[in-house]
Amino acid sequence: MSLPADQAALDLLDAHLEVLWDGTELPLPQGLICLAAEGGGELGHWALGQLRRILWEPKGIFACQLGSLVAEFRSRRCPWNAAALRLLDDTCTFAATGPRRHEGWAHDVHAVLHRSVPDPRGWVRLEGDRTNAARRTVPA
Repeated sequence: MSLPADQAALDLLDAHLEVLWDGTELPLPQGLICLAAEGGGELGHWALGQLRRILWEPKGIFACQLGSLVAEFRSRRCPWNAAALRLLDDTCTFAATGPRRHEGWAHDVHAVLHRSVPDPRGWVRLEGDRTNAARRTVPA
């Protein structure tokens, strides 16, 4: 079953924003611009416009602004995302799921806590602490 064109365009745009947010320096592909502009509708136009306004330097500010753009984009895209983002906006919230792959559940929990596995339902992943260096130095 294929996705409608607008859904596919928004999925591609979301994936590109996620890669940028992960710190990969990638120019916006021309094909993505055309697809998001044609099939992404008003939301696609809005997100591309916002992305073009973000300054790439300094990196910390870029990551913060891009994180805000990703959160807003996902909120506008789906009421469920908006509700989940609002719920998870609290300072000390951590909620995640992962696939069950091992007989011993500790391996699966470890993978979820290290965020090395995707949500098996395909739900939105939001990591507000992505740019916090303490996450890597003091993971507890």
